[in-house]
Amino acid sequence: MIFLSKMSATYIPLNLHSHYSLLEALPSPAEWVQAAAARGLPALALTDHHLLTGAVEFYTSCRKAGIQPILGLDLELDYPDGPQRVTLLAAGEQGWPNLCRLSSALMQPGQDEPSLPLSTLDAYSADLLVLSGELGDPSGRRLAALAELFPGRVYRALAAPPGGGSGELLRQAEQANSLNLPFVAAPPAYYLLPEQAALQRTLAAIRRTQPVGKLAPQDVAPPGAWFLSVEEMRRQYAVIPAALDATFEVASRGRVELPLGQPFYPRIPLPPGITPQQALRQKAEEGARRLYGSITPVIQQRLDHELEVIAGRGFEPVFLIVEEVLNFARRTGTPFSSRGSAASSLVAHCIGITGPDPLALDLYFERFLNPARSTPPDIDTDLCSRRRDAVIEHVFEVFGVEHTAMVGTINRFRPRSAIADAAKANGLAPAEVRALAEALPHAFWSRREDEEENGKPVSPFAELSAAHLDPLHQRIIQQAQALLKMPRHLSVHAGGLVVGPAPLTDRIPLMRSGSKGITITQLDLETVEALGLVKIDLLGIRGLTVLGDVTQALHSWQRTRYSGPLDVLDDIPGEDAETSARIERGETIGCFQIESPGMRATLREIHARTPADLMVALALYRPGPLQGGLKDAFVRRFKGEEAVEQLHPALAPLLADTYGVILYQEQVLRIAHQLAGLSLAEADLLRRAMSHFDPGKQMITLREKFIAGAQTNSGVPPETAARVWELMAAFAGYGFPKAHAASYAQVGWRGAWCKTHFPAEFMAAVLANWGGYYSQRVYLSEARRMGLVVRPPHINHAAGQFSVCYPAGEALLYMGLDQVHGLTQRTQQSIQRLRPFSSLEDFLARVDPRRQEAEALARCGALEGLGSIPALLERITPGGWRAGQPTLFDMQARDASDWSLEQKVAAQQEILGVSLAAHPLELLADHIRAAHAVSTLEAIARPGQRLTVAGLRQVSRRSRTAKGEWMMFLTLEDLDGMLDVVFFPDAYRRNRSALQTGGPWLISGTVEIDAERGEALLRAERAAPL
Repeated sequence: MIFLSKMSATYIPLNLHSHYSLLEALPSPAEWVQAAAARGLPALALTDHHLLTGAVEFYTSCRKAGIQPILGLDLELDYPDGPQRVTLLAAGEQGWPNLCRLSSALMQPGQDEPSLPLSTLDAYSADLLVLSGELGDPSGRRLAALAELFPGRVYRALAAPPGGGSGELLRQAEQANSLNLPFVAAPPAYYLLPEQAALQRTLAAIRRTQPVGKLAPQDVAPPGAWFLSVEEMRRQYAVIPAALDATFEVASRGRVELPLGQPFYPRIPLPPGITPQQALRQKAEEGARRLYGSITPVIQQRLDHELEVIAGRGFEPVFLIVEEVLNFARRTGTPFSSRGSAASSLVAHCIGITGPDPLALDLYFERFLNPARSTPPDIDTDLCSRRRDAVIEHVFEVFGVEHTAMVGTINRFRPRSAIADAAKANGLAPAEVRALAEALPHAFWSRREDEEENGKPVSPFAELSAAHLDPLHQRIIQQAQALLKMPRHLSVHAGGLVVGPAPLTDRIPLMRSGSKGITITQLDLETVEALGLVKIDLLGIRGLTVLGDVTQALHSWQRTRYSGPLDVLDDIPGEDAETSARIERGETIGCFQIESPGMRATLREIHARTPADLMVALALYRPGPLQGGLKDAFVRRFKGEEAVEQLHPALAPLLADTYGVILYQEQVLRIAHQLAGLSLAEADLLRRAMSHFDPGKQMITLREKFIAGAQTNSGVPPETAARVWELMAAFAGYGFPKAHAASYAQVGWRGAWCKTHFPAEFMAAVLANWGGYYSQRVYLSEARRMGLVVRPPHINHAAGQFSVCYPAGEALLYMGLDQVHGLTQRTQQSIQRLRPFSSLEDFLARVDPRRQEAEALARCGALEGLGSIPALLERITPGGWRAGQPTLFDMQARDASDWSLEQKVAAQQEILGVSLAAHPLELLADHIRAAHAVSTLEAIARPGQRLTVAGLRQVSRRSRTAKGEWMMFLTLEDLDGMLDVVFFPDAYRRNRSALQTGGPWLISGTVEIDAERGEALLRAERAAPL
């Protein structure tokens, strides 16, 4: 309990706005608390406008600082002559839930300028105080009516005009007295210091999407809206000091306890008399018998242990709700895959919510659910992206729309959005705004935001500041710097949703997402979990959509063999010689997680052939192992080029399968548990502390226990144990969960199997879903390299998207009609509904396309078989036909010679965005060979070497250095993949004219490894157009 004393302060701030009053105020909740603590204030109130997003951060910051948090909300009440603002403060057990309900009622309709009906305020008025002005009614009738709804809980808020205004203060106090209402000093504050007023105006201009000079007075914070000092408050309220005293009375009433850590788990529909504990045990044991044939003592012991831990925390609903969701996915043929450490649980595996076998992979349950953990575990699931929305809709239907919401996420200003918004607010022209934003680094060449130089953080605007020294640009850059990481807007989390046992607004505030039109939480994931809710993460991924499309096709052929599409996936063997050979050769373009150039090179280096090998590759090909030399050490030992050495013989059996290299996080647990005798719970605490680089007391204690335990348990000398400890600590920062690798490896293996045995269906699915890592050109080249015939859209065969046809028993891949530039949905639907077409005349008469549509179809090859392209175009030209009226003669009598390959490539590039007749580089194959150019895939495998690559520009951008010199970054694409290329200033000056041609080019330079990402890039020296 925090006791309030007037001896330590003159007043309590009751109307503070944080940066969670989106684009209205500047300080974070923690900054308000820090400022209040510096002044010795015993309490303060956060009253953000419309939203409660910052309430939990404010509450916890206050508690840590020994300050009483008062939680509130500013909102507008709906009156006939316009909305009027009031401040609500929680004051009792129902205060927080009612704030949540009111904020949700205000924000869920999704209006731009929401206001609340008095009837809604009345419905949720319990345990709330009201601070109000005169509500646009000098007579006081509205204020009196409000007092009737809140008997004894309405205060007349006195707002002193800047610089004094004692007469106005006295008038407000007199109004309060005439209505028998208490009054209180409650000036609003939107920023900490007077000099921040200009930045607040810029924030308002960003919110209103207009320049600062065009803002109306009501758009910005009122004058003097900084954090007034004690002396300033005394001076402003000198004529009525009782208003300051009243702030203590309000604060004493405004006490609230948030239900942090109190479970708010959903209720799962179960048969009468069955508890969640009984249901989960029954399902787990039934699943174990199905998977393993019988329950051995080892399996029973593991199940009992896990179920005991789960029951001890009351986490059964987490498992049961995910099982219900994924059972729906199975029924609807929606592919899914586990993600993260959940695959470490045998219970999860037995009830069918994770794929990898934790017993076969020697996965520890404690890596997923440590008995010392108080928060619910994350059971994250990947779903087919196209079918994911149907699964989410099912969750809303089963548990109820009031009990379910998507998790919100806080989108903050990043360098580009900050500079662009600040520039627009300060009146710069759109072209100059774009130029400033595009001059900032991004993607693979950008510096990390936390990087330091001479002990100070590196500003992302340093180069801009050096290049633009005029006062206007300097102000814009300074304001952009101040905006960084401030909340900009709320949006939908990529996959998270929450389910509660009662309406969610009993515990958390909700809102309508403008981008998706769905209900989301006003709180981010971490805050939602702190308030005791279960989060389910359902993330849509393209790799599973590809598998889903393939299995739908296979199921449609073999319905007697497979009861559903997912049975096809379950039937894919874990061993297959042809799939192994494909993986070992690195021929995995299109396969989830194993298709990037670097990953394919890794597969070849380690001769990967099995799902277990894919796990190794997934763990190796990451920035940490690449930068730290771990990958190279593993490969050398794998090839026998380096002996496997252990710090102590006791480590040999623990790291034998990874050649003495710590590759997985689970190996840290194994070493701590088996070498040093730590419990698995302690071992996981050690792993977590190491991965967060926590040097605290717990880490010191665990280190001492590890060293002592290693000596006692395994005879490891203390100095050797200390070296093992350092080895684990160095690894833990970038360690990869083996459970996560196993889940992704399973998806990757299944993709490679589908590509091997059903190549046409697989590549059609990849192309229909717009690939993944590469551009469409690369996937088209891959399909041709596999011997598949790829055709442009055709009016008699093509679907809306890429598809496979077997017109004469041979697989043909047809591009979708939706890729024809300018082809309307009406025409696409007419084509698919009315076909087949026997002639151009037949097509024109029945479909009645616009002339431009007909010409585009002819030029890209979609009318193949109905005449040569020149003849078709001649017939389509004005006067050659009239829409809706067939001609009297057959056009095939006057055919003509067809276009050249080069003409077809150019036309398809223009109309389809890509050529199916040939890749542009295939037309230049002789020139590329003569230049001794290597593929991008070969280049990646040759770091430190000078070489030449040939390719097309995928993306590129120029940037200025701190000295104002231009340089260029581009991503080069060829038939095998992509390679990042950097032209530093000297090289860019020499090759500027060549780079302006648009490519393709021959680019020579030296392959380097980017220290930040561990990826290969080409430091270019020369570029020549092909």
